[in-house]
Amino acid sequence: MESGLVVVAPVKGAKSSPWSFLKPFTVEMWAVTGAFFLFVGAIIWILEHRFNEEFRGPPRRQIITVFWFSFSTMFFSQRENTVSTLGRFVLLIWLFVVLIINSSYTASLTSILTVQQLTSRIEGMDSLIASNEPIGVQDGAFAYKYLVNELNIAPSRIIPLKDEEEYLSALQLGPRAGGVAAIVDELPYIKALLSNSNCKFRTVGQEFTRTGWGFAFQRDSPLAVDMSTAILQLSEEGKLENIRKKWLTYSHECSMQIADTENYQISLQSFWGLFLICGIVWFIVLTLFCWKVFWQWQRLRTEEEGDEVRGSEEASSSRSGRSLRAASFKDLIKVVDKRETEIKEMLKQKSSKKLKASQSLAETP
Repeated sequence: MESGLVVVAPVKGAKSSPWSFLKPFTVEMWAVTGAFFLFVGAIIWILEHRFNEEFRGPPRRQIITVFWFSFSTMFFSQRENTVSTLGRFVLLIWLFVVLIINSSYTASLTSILTVQQLTSRIEGMDSLIASNEPIGVQDGAFAYKYLVNELNIAPSRIIPLKDEEEYLSALQLGPRAGGVAAIVDELPYIKALLSNSNCKFRTVGQEFTRTGWGFAFQRDSPLAVDMSTAILQLSEEGKLENIRKKWLTYSHECSMQIADTENYQISLQSFWGLFLICGIVWFIVLTLFCWKVFWQWQRLRTEEEGDEVRGSEEASSSRSGRSLRAASFKDLIKVVDKRETEIKEMLKQKSSKKLKASQSLAETP
């Protein structure tokens, strides 16, 4: 039978917090989720800027559009339409992520608000050691030596208690009225105590020693085999469990639990795979978009440089390499900022000019 040391302390109903709506997510989860909302707004703007008039205009208007679009997707209420194929694909993936996030948030918040919870000033053995408040132990039990020798608790803080009535009285009085902040004792004694406590006291923290009770016999004693066989038979027939329920369970069921919102909080670890997939998709989409823009820029640049070379041969003028690179970068920015229809029209005009030039050269004898 397990008989490790546990801590029992008074508990009371947990008060509702005005910031309960923030508890479903951890700080890291809130930060990453907010960052992804901004990222998706920026990516949609990049993909739609050349196609969609709603994503064009003065800089201030475009910044407002990015923020509005980002956070309106949380409620699936974005008013801007996506026109480009890549933009629609990114938005489809992101809305799926938002659906999962919203569902998880709602479920976690519902659990936090609907489950009736208890709270205690003492959260476990560590907080009990740091509190410097009196601790109750069973008079003559090994818990006294364990607390003093192993955990280095001052003997002046330890108050010996003799029976269940003193246990309950000391816990009800509390440290300010001459009682104790908590009691440290073996698990079977604590279970017997809590069976008559009407849920006013609960064990807090984890069991911090792993010991057990058993029967000791002389070496090679025939009673050892008989006793082991009898205990095993009682366990297999379920009689040990019936004995435990009869003598070591609460007289009435306590539905309330020690308040621990961490059990209901959603951490980044639960969603990092989803965010990773989303990030990979965004990277691929941006790569395709950049490749397309660079390809268009290269076509326009090649033909323009050909015209400049012919003009320079006629005028016998040249420019430095730095000015050429600066002009090329400006041209690239212009290509990114231009509408897609304008770029296609420019490429069409360049192609038609090149075709006419080749035809005229072919006709020249």
